[in-house]
Amino acid sequence: MNLKQFFHMCWNNARKTVCISLGLLSCLALFSFWSIANAEEQKTSSPYLASSTAYGPEHHASQNDKLAPAAVQRFAEQQAAALGTANAEADWKNADLDFYPLGPGTHSWLVQAALDGKPMGYMIITATEQGHLMLSEYGQGEQSPYNNELLGQALDRQHVNLEALLAGGGELHRGYALPLLAYWKVEQPNHPALYIDATNGDVLPSELLKLLEADSKQVSAIITKLSIAPSGTVDPIHLRPVFNPADNLLWMTSKPIAANRAREVIQHGEDQEIVFSADDRNVVYGGPLPVSGYQLWHADHEAESILYVALGGKTSIQRFVPLSTLQQDGQFYILKP
Repeated sequence: MNLKQFFHMCWNNARKTVCISLGLLSCLALFSFWSIANAEEQKTSSPYLASSTAYGPEHHASQNDKLAPAAVQRFAEQQAAALGTANAEADWKNADLDFYPLGPGTHSWLVQAALDGKPMGYMIITATEQGHLMLSEYGQGEQSPYNNELLGQALDRQHVNLEALLAGGGELHRGYALPLLAYWKVEQPNHPALYIDATNGDVLPSELLKLLEADSKQVSAIITKLSIAPSGTVDPIHLRPVFNPADNLLWMTSKPIAANRAREVIQHGEDQEIVFSADDRNVVYGGPLPVSGYQLWHADHEAESILYVALGGKTSIQRFVPLSTLQQDGQFYILKP
C-alpha cells in the first residue's frame, strides 16, 4: 500500500465515523424532542393538543373512555341527538364528540362537537351534588368558552411563556365553577397559581377561585346509572339583536324584571333589549351580559319546557344557559332608550 492509498483509506474511515456519529446524534435529538413533547402533553389539558378525531374510531373511543365515564358519554350523545332535532343544518347527531375533564375534582366535562374535522359546537356537562348529570351550558358554531387566543394574550400580559412554563415543571388546566365560570389555572413552580377567565382573558382574583375550588372539592358526586332513552326535542333557536350593555347604562337605573315574568319577557318581548346582571357575582358569570336569544327544550317526563337563555355574542361568546341557573344569583333588566 502506497502513501496515497493509505490516506484514502483513512479518509473513508473518518467519513464513515462522522456519518455514524451524526446519525446517532440525530436520533438522540429526535428522541429528546418527542420526550419533551410527550411530557408537555401530559402536563397540560390545553385544547392546542391534537383532537382525537384525527385518529380512527377505535382510538377516538379509547381516548374518550379515559377522559369521561361511560354515563357522561351516553348523556352527551342524548343531548347531541336532541340538539339535532332543532336544526337540520347543524348535524349534531353525526358529530364526533371529544371529552375534556374540567377541574377541580372532575365534576364537569367539556364536550367539543366536530363534523368532518370542523368545530360545530360545544357542551359542558356537570354532575350535581345529588349525583345527576345536567347540561350546564352549550353553544353552536366554531367558538368555545376556552379561547386559546385569549389565553395566549393573557399569558403575554403576565410575562408567562407557556413552553418555558411546561418545560420547567409548570402545569395548565381547564377549570369550571358553577354556575358559569370557565377558567384556566396556570400553576407555576414556586409561584402562586394564576387564574384566567377563559372567555375574556381577564385575570381572576385568586382568593375567590380558591374558595370556589374548595367548595367543589367537597362535593362527592356519584354519577347514577342513566337511561339511554331519547332526552326529548329542541325547538329552533330564537335570536335577538346583539348589543353591548356598556354602551348604554340606563338599565342600571331601572327595576329588575320580576322573577315570575322573566320567562315571558325573554320569549315574547322581541322589541326589548334585555340585560342579565348578577351584581357582585358578575365575575362568576362574566356579566353583565346581553340576552341574545333563547331555545326551548321539551322532555316527555317534564310538564314544562326548559328555557335555555342565550347570553353574549357581541363582545363575548354566545352561551346557552338554563333560566333557572341564571335566576339563582342574577336578575334581568330592560334597557330603556
